[in-house]
Amino acid sequence: MELGGAQRHSAIHRPLMSELRLTYCGNVHAAPDLPTVVAALREHSVPVAAAARRAGRSFGIGAWWPSALVEQLAADAGLRARLAATLRELELPLWTLNVFPFAGFHDDVVKTAVYRPDWGEEERLRYTCLCAEVGASLVPSGSELSLSTLPLGYRANGEASADLRRMARNLARCASAFAAIEQTTGVRCVLALEPEPNCLLETGAATADFLEQWLFEGGPFADGGVTVPQQVLRRHLGVCVDLCHLAVVGEEPLAALRDLHARGIAVPKIQVSACLEVREASGLDALLAFAEPRYLHQTVAANGLRVLDLPEVAAARAEFAAAGRVRSHYHVPLFWDAEGPFGSTQREVARVLRGLAALGQPLPLLEVETYTWSVLGGSALGGSALGGLGGDAPLHQRLARELAWAHEQLLADRGGVGSVSSSRQ
Repeated sequence: MELGGAQRHSAIHRPLMSELRLTYCGNVHAAPDLPTVVAALREHSVPVAAAARRAGRSFGIGAWWPSALVEQLAADAGLRARLAATLRELELPLWTLNVFPFAGFHDDVVKTAVYRPDWGEEERLRYTCLCAEVGASLVPSGSELSLSTLPLGYRANGEASADLRRMARNLARCASAFAAIEQTTGVRCVLALEPEPNCLLETGAATADFLEQWLFEGGPFADGGVTVPQQVLRRHLGVCVDLCHLAVVGEEPLAALRDLHARGIAVPKIQVSACLEVREASGLDALLAFAEPRYLHQTVAANGLRVLDLPEVAAARAEFAAAGRVRSHYHVPLFWDAEGPFGSTQREVARVLRGLAALGQPLPLLEVETYTWSVLGGSALGGSALGGLGGDAPLHQRLARELAWAHEQLLADRGGVGSVSSSRQ
């Protein structure tokens, strides 16, 4: 007998608080080839894991492999064996994959290129399936491996509309491939669409609507002439909730999580991230100091005014000064905030982490995703007034500090002693 939505979701095992999986996202490291990946694991992940274990937490990695590397890993069993042996040697189990950036995430200019190829293109499907195949070969049978991906794609003004049916069909083909991987390896891969400002899916609610209308209830879609059953689609497709993204567009994360649970939609991963926040017009200049050429910083004001990037905020400064609270998609360290007209959404992140237990749901994997450390070395966060976060501390210490802060918030309502204010600079 087929289960209803909420029942079906409750039948999916997720870790409880006692089985907390808290990690950081490996897209902070460049990964052009396997030697570079291994070097980053040794230099950064090993000391982060040691700090976690000293605090009584287990640790596994959140990996990112660009397309060229995953093609090599998929084609070369010896290369995969070397990676598996390294992970065993370093005691770094694979917990999750970020398959949002296809390649070039550390190029001098990334911006909207991060959305290509999108889910209308075969390259996106192939890349995602190869990541799942390689990932499944590195984890024990019976594991769940989440893979977070872009929210279908992005369309600039003047571009042709997205072919949603084609995108949905490719997602169905991906779910079918994931089902075959599970049958072969015993590893359940779950592809989690990650809503983001200015993309085709901006909110958890919109993502749930798309999954229901175009896949779970709106299919059927065929894979090689065979219809993909609804239970396969629901088992292998879900939503990744990024707290920075939802803060920018104004969706309440705990309400979004409740809604997804009620609709029987899997949430295998929450990306724990804070964004920049202007609370008063006098804080706009501090926000504009963060403008940089590599990543995209979508910005939304309380009155609905929005632009694609920070230079457009500067061009419309008067309008933003009169628009109320302004939030910008700029992942900043979880442990940083400031009093006054400009800071981060740290308090919102803390509120969500403290509220997860009250949802009465098993806890998804939590992945801290501050990938912006490479662009935080300038005046924006380099000055003493903002704590010198672009200073000389080794990256692994900053990452470990973020994880410790997140863990502190998770424990705050369970006998912990942490407070958000103690983390403000």
